[in-house]
Amino acid sequence: MAKRSITVQVKMDRKTLRSFAVFDTFILKKQWRKPAVFSLILLVFAFICLFAVDKEQHVLIGSVLLAIAAALPFSYIFMFLSGVKEQARRLKLPRRVYTLSLSGSGIAISNDIKKEETVWLEWSKVHALHRRKNAIYLYASPARAFILPNGQADATPDELWQMMTEHVKSARK
Repeated sequence: MAKRSITVQVKMDRKTLRSFAVFDTFILKKQWRKPAVFSLILLVFAFICLFAVDKEQHVLIGSVLLAIAAALPFSYIFMFLSGVKEQARRLKLPRRVYTLSLSGSGIAISNDIKKEETVWLEWSKVHALHRRKNAIYLYASPARAFILPNGQADATPDELWQMMTEHVKSARK
């Protein structure tokens, strides 16, 4: 018999936050495209310069463009990951960050970092659910997500996922 309610007390660590940030930014929102396109454009111009043998200093200009095109994606990813690391440091992770109580009528969300009123989220208002290897991502809106790491609920990850998907499906009918 399935549980009527499930409580998840989320203790966040840097690794979990980083996994979510990579998923949200690079997989879900596909924000890797603009740097990749820019690097590709620079690569094209670098090869044009390198093969324009009749122009003066074509190798120098082509090499500079090639170096920038190669360094750009690495610097973008490095800056992104260092920003996530800084955010984890500011949040003083690892620590408990929020508690979600899931029931048939919706989700009660309470902030464990600072005293705030409990927020209620109806199943019909859930924007999206994503299941990854080590966590479930509950999107209340496109810009607000809750990370539910495996093993932190009073149910198994499969029971938690089944409850969430069933309630979201039935609320959207």
